[in-house]
Amino acid sequence: MIRGYTTPVTEITAKDFETLVSLALEEDLPAGDITTESLFSSDEICKAELLAKEEGVLCGLAVISCLIQKTNAKVDWMPILNDGAELSRGTIIGSLEGSLVSVLKMERILLNFIQYLSGIATNASKVAKEFPNLLVLDTRKTLPGYRKLAKYAVYMGGGANHRLNLSEMAMLKDNHIAKAGSIQSAVQMVRNANPGKKIELEIDGLSQLDEAMSSNPDIILLDNFSDSDTEKAIRKIKGNSPQIHIECSGGITPEKLKFLSQFQDIGVSMGYLTHTVKFLDISLDIK
Repeated sequence: MIRGYTTPVTEITAKDFETLVSLALEEDLPAGDITTESLFSSDEICKAELLAKEEGVLCGLAVISCLIQKTNAKVDWMPILNDGAELSRGTIIGSLEGSLVSVLKMERILLNFIQYLSGIATNASKVAKEFPNLLVLDTRKTLPGYRKLAKYAVYMGGGANHRLNLSEMAMLKDNHIAKAGSIQSAVQMVRNANPGKKIELEIDGLSQLDEAMSSNPDIILLDNFSDSDTEKAIRKIKGNSPQIHIECSGGITPEKLKFLSQFQDIGVSMGYLTHTVKFLDISLDIK
């Protein structure tokens, strides 16, 4: 199953990292690494193992090749695992062999990317595994510049991608509806201007449901609905407009997820997946 409303982010390449890697290098090495360069000669070599220190889901390995290329490092990267792999404490992810100075210079940048993206993948994995019948969706609540990487990490963890950006899919909220004059008008205006693009319609009460269904958007988003109203809305949409996908958002707690899991094929959007992230504990052990 393709997990996404639009084209999901199923892979990333060096071009998705290169701008961020360049910024990271400028930030961390404006005039070199004065500690390393004072102590080690350029011809010293080492082997370094990328090692998981806790359980989680791996993500972000593409940054390593990008870092090597950007710094012209005389280092070989030998992966053992791929993005999406489940990690346990002590799992060896891969190894770097070559210039000790180069490895020391890239160590912190490499770990920042991989720990951060693995933290997102781990967040998504925990929710997706516990509630397999829900479509666990990310949001646009991501660090500027990291949008594609963060959504890729969600996908690697078993979650699903909402729209990548404002150009991919229309999402009508209360301000848009107020401008258009009605739900029907808002949906029709967007449909006329952007044929072929999916339309999501957000409503915040049952009083809007009949008009929402009659406008036939691709997705109806039930925002901050109570459990009782959520159940009424889901049953009504599934009974009368089964072609419309249903999504829930707003104050999604573990209890709310348990309640929603009784329904099949319901989307749940959670900003928590990307905006509340703990770095996964991964180290680079240099031999």
